[in-house]
Amino acid sequence: MSRREKQEFEFSPPDVSRVSAYLETLGEAGDGWINLLPGVELAEEDQPSASPGLFGILFGSKTPPVTMGTLMPPKLTRRQFDGVTIGLMHPTGNKAVARLSGLGVPLPTGWVVRQDHARRGLVIRTALGTPTGDVVQWTVRAGTALCREELTGRWQAIVYLP
Repeated sequence: MSRREKQEFEFSPPDVSRVSAYLETLGEAGDGWINLLPGVELAEEDQPSASPGLFGILFGSKTPPVTMGTLMPPKLTRRQFDGVTIGLMHPTGNKAVARLSGLGVPLPTGWVVRQDHARRGLVIRTALGTPTGDVVQWTVRAGTALCREELTGRWQAIVYLP
């Protein structure tokens, strides 16, 4: 299995134009994905002495206090039928869609919930033709609302290219 090339950069919402442009590129290719991670303020005593790595964060026994969003374009064979898939790993348990709605981040019309699970997270499929900027903005708003840590306002994007 070959390693994918990746691009990493920080951005400050509401300017999500760079992330949106990458999502457009991935959509044209029908491959790749983007991970979005919020910047968090950690007190010195909260700084980990050794990083558990992504595997430890995602599969460890303790739920991380931050949200990670993943954006995946539809495959080339499905792009005339499917929208973008949004995944949100978050620390708030099940019924995240209802929680988000109560926090002023409702699911846009035409978007479909594929999964809303306490451990496996929230998976949503956007409506066909939703502008990529709207997808990224909603993901950042939802990730901010579901995060349990104090945020810096900056986000990191990790783009896995086809």
